[in-house]
Amino acid sequence: MIHLGIDPGKAGSVAFIKQKVGGKTELTVIPTPVVRQEYDIGDMAAILKIYEPTFGVIERAQTMPGQGSVSGGTFMKGYGIWLGILGALGIPYQIVHSRVWTRVMLAGAPGEGKERAYNVARNLFPEWQPKLKKEYQYADSILLAEYSRRIYQGK
Repeated sequence: MIHLGIDPGKAGSVAFIKQKVGGKTELTVIPTPVVRQEYDIGDMAAILKIYEPTFGVIERAQTMPGQGSVSGGTFMKGYGIWLGILGALGIPYQIVHSRVWTRVMLAGAPGEGKERAYNVARNLFPEWQPKLKKEYQYADSILLAEYSRRIYQGK
């Protein structure tokens, strides 16, 4: 079983959790492919073809209050591209609002915002060693992939 989590923004990422025999897991995290400030659709599709996820979760896109129309539109564009690729490749997925997956994955965790997600992801996957500060935000895709693993097991 390979579970997928997608944080659809340009600065987002995709995470894959491979369920191995004996309950062990293997984590892979890949930044969203972007070339010259545009989504690299070919590479986005190639990543999913290579890892062949069994089931995935993508965070529902929504514009935030005070967010400019350009940045909101760009985020929605990435969300739509990921949905199109998932559909074209026949990968089963669920769209999940951030309030839903964070309620499950961050329950009882101390801290706030991105730092809280980062700490939970590091506790769940100590082998994940981000080298750059910008990689800390990849925690969302990791937690989405773990959420995918947990809900799929319940089916």
